[in-house]
Amino acid sequence: MKEIKKRSLGKLKIYIESSHKVKDQSASFFRKMFPKSTYLHIITDAKKDGILNASVYQTHSGFTREGTIQRFQLEGSNSDLAICIELIDERPKLEAFFLKHQNLLKNKVIIYKEVEYWET
Repeated sequence: MKEIKKRSLGKLKIYIESSHKVKDQSASFFRKMFPKSTYLHIITDAKKDGILNASVYQTHSGFTREGTIQRFQLEGSNSDLAICIELIDERPKLEAFFLKHQNLLKNKVIIYKEVEYWET
């Protein structure tokens, strides 16, 4: 029977509204008119920076910071409903990623947790 190889990694959870957009003054006219979603920007940068895993989870109900409680609506806008961006990698890489994006992540709820990675 094979043995499980274990190592310690970190999980960074970032909670934002799905409607949150990246404001880039150096962007093209088109991108200024239709800014990129923050969560897509974070996922794209995580891939570029070699982060081990990145996922986005949609919530069904909740709030962030002082915001009002939002609920999923079948027919209606869900743009204020919180989403969770989850990044998994070694702590130093997650810290560097956070510092690189600190202006974008200012006043967001961000949680770090140590997790155990398994492989055979």
